[in-house]
Amino acid sequence: MKYTEILKRNKELEQELTGEKYRVAVISNITIVQLKEVLELSLREKGINADVTLADYDAIVQESHRFSDFNAVVIFWELINLVDGFQSKIYLMGQDEIDRLANKVEGEIDIVLKNIKNVSLVIINQFSAALIDNSPLKLGPLQILGGYLNTALRNSVSSTQVIVDIDSVFSRIGINQSRDLRHFHSSKTLYTIEFFRKYTETVLPAFQAVNGKTKKVLVLDCDNTLWGGIIGEDGEAGIQMSDATAKGKIFKEIQTILLGMQKEGVLLALCSKNNEEDVNRILNHHPDILITDKHVVSKKINWQDKVSNIAEMAGELNLGLDSFVFIDDSNFEVGLVRQELPMVEVVQVPVNLSEYPLLLKELKMLFFSLINTDEDKNKTAMYLQERQRKGQLKVHDSIDNYLASLGLSLSIHWNQEISVPRAAQMTQKTNQFNLTTKRYTESDIVRMLDDPEYDIAIFSVSDHFGDYGVTGMSIIHLKNSTARIDSLLISCRIIGRNVELAFFDQLVKMLLDKNIKTLVGNYISTPKNKQVEAFYDGLGFTPTTSNELQKDFTIQLENYKMNSLPYIKIN
Repeated sequence: MKYTEILKRNKELEQELTGEKYRVAVISNITIVQLKEVLELSLREKGINADVTLADYDAIVQESHRFSDFNAVVIFWELINLVDGFQSKIYLMGQDEIDRLANKVEGEIDIVLKNIKNVSLVIINQFSAALIDNSPLKLGPLQILGGYLNTALRNSVSSTQVIVDIDSVFSRIGINQSRDLRHFHSSKTLYTIEFFRKYTETVLPAFQAVNGKTKKVLVLDCDNTLWGGIIGEDGEAGIQMSDATAKGKIFKEIQTILLGMQKEGVLLALCSKNNEEDVNRILNHHPDILITDKHVVSKKINWQDKVSNIAEMAGELNLGLDSFVFIDDSNFEVGLVRQELPMVEVVQVPVNLSEYPLLLKELKMLFFSLINTDEDKNKTAMYLQERQRKGQLKVHDSIDNYLASLGLSLSIHWNQEISVPRAAQMTQKTNQFNLTTKRYTESDIVRMLDDPEYDIAIFSVSDHFGDYGVTGMSIIHLKNSTARIDSLLISCRIIGRNVELAFFDQLVKMLLDKNIKTLVGNYISTPKNKQVEAFYDGLGFTPTTSNELQKDFTIQLENYKMNSLPYIKIN
């Protein structure tokens, strides 16, 4: 896409998107005007209503304070422009002079990152000399200084501040395609439009993560996708996934990468046109298989079309189709799913199999998360437990009897007891049962915990089948005798168990103990949270104002009727 086409399409999306602006600031010591349109377009194409502001040129320390209340900040701190003409002047400087400059910049790094510590997402590029000084045999002074400053940077960043390995971006498109030294010397414009496109593509997963738009489920075909060969033609002994053959080595590596992704919280599923008993025999008994039933949350092994199968998976897992990635080797299957399920990310196995492992590693970024928690590591086991629960449902004549049979237990943790990483992660990932869909990072949660006007609660749920982990939370803003529900959300894994009602009862009891008289809540509509539109109505709240995007409610707590569910134990 040419730059003129980027400008046109970006303007079109600006008119189409509605709702609150997602404010992004770009701070730099070089000229990066073209990044504004490229970054805005990329974010808007993902449904993020971005508004990018470019800071004043070469005033990183001063401008960092100005943007401390933005949603995100991107920092281009170029090594070769720390001092005007530094790319050549450094070779004439003495070591003492270089050391003084290094200490100055190190102190500025600390100041800048502290100024924007409350920003939900900070993206800062590592210091690099690659565009000017990339000696392969001996480190030059620019490279040495860059290494020192990168160490200082790594020691200063917080969990919501992401360092970009900018050299990897250069390597993907080439040094000459990344830089424009002619414009750098005339106007301090260092980068090409091609670089900005690749750079934006690189950092996009971080923006998607904090806006609840990461992928969650990786659906794989089996034949020539999970292993080499076709069961129906080659037989169990003929398929390849071991070091015994060149093709087998590739598929063994593929399964190893998949296991690593699964351990990090990616949900694996299989969708294959095959005889179910043949695939099950491979998964449970083949000596070379690494991916087995215990790693897979859903299987659709039949002769039904894959569009229907993937749609059924989404319903069973209680996840939106935009949470899915589908991999297949067949042109037909890839084309059909891409056409019928455009919200699913569809990927075809490369014809050149040697490229397959690298492709899969790149796909990992679609599942990128700023935070990894115990719930991520145990996610597959939790979904497999849920499969057992659904089997139990069939033997009961009513939903209440079924829920009573589970032995549900609700454990609530308040304020300083909460897990900050998990609380932040839930705001970023929970979409369906989420009344306001506000996204927060760890620094946001810590800031509210330190504010006496906020109460934060998280809860975990367990039953006879196992532990669901931390699966719900609320953020309440207290002001005099009135409380406002800033956020109320629960994981899709526990929808349908009424734990949100038991939790809400406990919230009300807490507020009554604090002499709160009035409770205010609101529902902010998104494409995914329609199911909770009537939540406050069901609890007896009175609607106050409403429009297409938002509904406001209130209740006098003396009039609140407790749900008092006997089959949920409160800890």
